Amino acid sequence: MLIWGLKRVQQGMKRAFGGRLAYFIRDRFAGVWSALGLGVVLTLILQSSTASALLAASLGVQGEAGLALLLGADVGTTLVALVLSFDLSALSPLLVAIGVFMELRAKDKRQHGVGEALMGLGLMLLALGLLRQQAVPLQGSELFSEMLQSLIAEPWLAILFAALLTFLLHSSLVMVLLLAGLVGADVIGVQSGLLLILGVNIGSAGIPVYLSRKSTNAKRVAPLGNLLLRSIGAMAFSPWVAEIHTGLNYVSMDPAWQVVLMHCLFNVTVAAFGMLIVSKLAGWIDTRLPRETLAPLPSPKYLKNVQDTAPSAALANVVRDTLTMGELLEDMLREVHLGMTERYDALEKKIHQSDDIIDDFHQQINAYLLELGGQDLTEDERHRCQDLLLFITNIEHAGDTLERSMTLLLKKKNNLHIDFTEYENEALDSSMKAIFKVMPMSFQVMMSEDVSSARGLIQAKHEFNTNHQKYLDGQQQRTMQADKASPVAHALFTDLMRDIKRLHSHFTAIAYPVLNREGELRTSRWRGFSEPKPVVKDGTAGSDAEVKPL
Repeated sequence: MLIWGLKRVQQGMKRAFGGRLAYFIRDRFAGVWSALGLGVVLTLILQSSTASALLAASLGVQGEAGLALLLGADVGTTLVALVLSFDLSALSPLLVAIGVFMELRAKDKRQHGVGEALMGLGLMLLALGLLRQQAVPLQGSELFSEMLQSLIAEPWLAILFAALLTFLLHSSLVMVLLLAGLVGADVIGVQSGLLLILGVNIGSAGIPVYLSRKSTNAKRVAPLGNLLLRSIGAMAFSPWVAEIHTGLNYVSMDPAWQVVLMHCLFNVTVAAFGMLIVSKLAGWIDTRLPRETLAPLPSPKYLKNVQDTAPSAALANVVRDTLTMGELLEDMLREVHLGMTERYDALEKKIHQSDDIIDDFHQQINAYLLELGGQDLTEDERHRCQDLLLFITNIEHAGDTLERSMTLLLKKKNNLHIDFTEYENEALDSSMKAIFKVMPMSFQVMMSEDVSSARGLIQAKHEFNTNHQKYLDGQQQRTMQADKASPVAHALFTDLMRDIKRLHSHFTAIAYPVLNREGELRTSRWRGFSEPKPVVKDGTAGSDAEVKPL
């Protein structure tokens, strides 16, 4: 219950303040001292030094600033432990009741998150009260006492045991409160509890190291530096546990309170020492990490010499590289989809890099197909060549839409601290899911030229257009009825929906030449000819053409 309650507090605070925290961190904190303070504040909010470290690392707080933040986060856990060490179990029913009430009556994500956090805090206080009660029978357990004494007889074995247990629980706060409860119930001695606290701090430092093991060197520096400082601190403190116990007696005679104070003393001391050498330590660790080898950027792999390749084989090779383009575009779509609800710094950079790769694919495949088109091809092979040119052009245009329009719109939304309404978020999410649904359909048509699949693609476009207009009309109506409507938010939403519709058109364009060859496109109402429209600037094709009733 203690761990589950802690998770609820973390999840609730992230739900309530995650987006604003991300923006605040990204734009305001870069120096080591500000990062130190940030670590303290984040941990007070999130109730976890590990969660604070991961959030900051995901937003680019790395290196010496990341190390300073971890030191501050560890100090933050001591403050949380100091508060929770008091017997506040009487408040548990009230906090749970308020939390449940807020969750049930929540009108937005923030209220729901605060309610969840309060409920989790109430469950934590209840669990701590039960822990104190359940620890009492352990006082008379000879087996439990002998097991602990055997560990404590070997100080470093006891420290390693506490470190391992903390690592497995993924929470130093839970371990500190647990040890305080056991010491307070006289299950283990005070000095033994103080010794085990050293292991708790090593174990908590090992969690970010493990989680960042596959990350870049920049993201690994801070966790490794923190683990090194805590290990040095444990070695420095362990010979003086008895003396520290004597000193703590002057502060408080409460055994449980002394355990918490030891945790506080250790972290404050390590943080103070660490800040003196944070820059040098981060640089030293960075120089000793193995140098990273940058993975080569993707590029077309199957484009063989046109002169030496049969047209059918050459076209098949183009399809294989086009599928890779599609995978890159799908990754871009998922990043943008995430960026509609989350604020994170890496979006613009990732989209720009991916679009550059797609542009390179487009240039190489386009040149290859143009060269292939100059060969002696059958009518079917020539049609196939034209269809593939159309398809890769639409993929390239879709990438441009994501980079040059949607990414900039989301950046503007973040910079202006704009939050869409629940209706707007639902409309955007539903429309993006329609893109993910139609994308594999378009690739199926591209690969097979199946008429039935092409019909399904056109039908999907009609359904999308209907829903798209419904969302726009609904949002317009809500904006006019709102007392304090934001014209900027309205414009951003409308522009994003426009771009999503453009993306959808890019993916459905491949259906038109397939259906046209089967005679299933009738003459445009506005034009006097039946030839399919060429690709226009936004990448759509045959947008004025209609499918004959089947």
